[in-house]
Amino acid sequence: MTGERPWGQEDLLRRLAGAVADRRLPQSLLVHGPEGVGKRSLALWVARALQCEAPEAGDVPCEACRNCRMAARLEHPDIHLHFPMPRPKRAASRAKLREAIEAQRHERLARLREDLHARLDPDAVTGLYVAAVENIRDQASRRPSMARRSVFVIEDAERMVPQSASPEAANAFLKLLEEPPPFAYIVLTSGRPDALLPTIRSRTVPLRVAPLPIARVAAYVAEHLDVRDDDRARAVARRAGGAVYRARALVDSETGESEAAADGLLAAALDGSPQARYRAASRYSARGARGELEPALEALRIRLRDMLCVAAGAPDAALDPTDGGPSEGAILDALGAVDAAMEGVGRNLNPQATTALLLEEMGAAFAGRPTGRMAGTPQFAGVLRSL
Repeated sequence: MTGERPWGQEDLLRRLAGAVADRRLPQSLLVHGPEGVGKRSLALWVARALQCEAPEAGDVPCEACRNCRMAARLEHPDIHLHFPMPRPKRAASRAKLREAIEAQRHERLARLREDLHARLDPDAVTGLYVAAVENIRDQASRRPSMARRSVFVIEDAERMVPQSASPEAANAFLKLLEEPPPFAYIVLTSGRPDALLPTIRSRTVPLRVAPLPIARVAAYVAEHLDVRDDDRARAVARRAGGAVYRARALVDSETGESEAAADGLLAAALDGSPQARYRAASRYSARGARGELEPALEALRIRLRDMLCVAAGAPDAALDPTDGGPSEGAILDALGAVDAAMEGVGRNLNPQATTALLLEEMGAAFAGRPTGRMAGTPQFAGVLRSL
């Protein structure tokens, strides 16, 4: 079955199951945590628990009742999974656009039934556009067709603002959060909750999915991904940063593309020359940042974190410690630039220009020069338009 019990989060699941059984679960949740930590699995597990027909049994979800079985197959009519998608082309009207978005969603749900961890549209410009939010609100206004509740799982909720200064989709969704129907539960997921509108954050109860200890992830790699070499399993776990599903992606990758890309970006920033920066930036296309640049930036974060641990005198806390490097302050400035670039990626800004500006900021930080051109996304977008 597609549905699975989020691995390694037993304490969290136990508390959530108790809240569902006692009818204490908040009506609107914000599930957040780093990439690959299992936000999708957890959100869908919560949806199954809410729809389970046997909560009094004390094991929620029971995985045996009709609701649990249909939910596990992503076929339950009262569980609605939404996610960022490309904007359909050639839609003659708003009604046609909404129909096209819903058709796209069902096509992608079919792919998720085959592989729950599939990355949808990695090379496309995607978002949760106003028409998609209108579909969600329309579905939420209708009473459940089979169960007592309707559950809405909205992935990457921060992408309801796909372009800077365009919060229409998020504002439209806010109306649903302000006055949800009594039978509707809403579960948002986000890797960057700080990018959500503050009004949306204030109307949801945050639920953090924390990274797991390295030893736990290494056990997952050995037992579930068939990596029998203990040293390799531990190395994968360390690079995954405590995220079991990122570990799965690392094992599936034959060449470690994102780690190699991160090393290239870091080398270009440390080099400090314009030639090195633009050579590194030219490797990225003008579109599709989420497919190639986003995982490279995630890996770059881990590299900089390791450098910060070493600079702070705590090499044992590093995932992959290295000798020497810039000062703590310089590394913190560089991490700030990476965070700003990640926000730009989430807003579908030009990957080449994003990379060039990121490397300029990191190079300035490492050289001890003032930084800050990437400090805010609207300003960042303005700089990119000028490049």
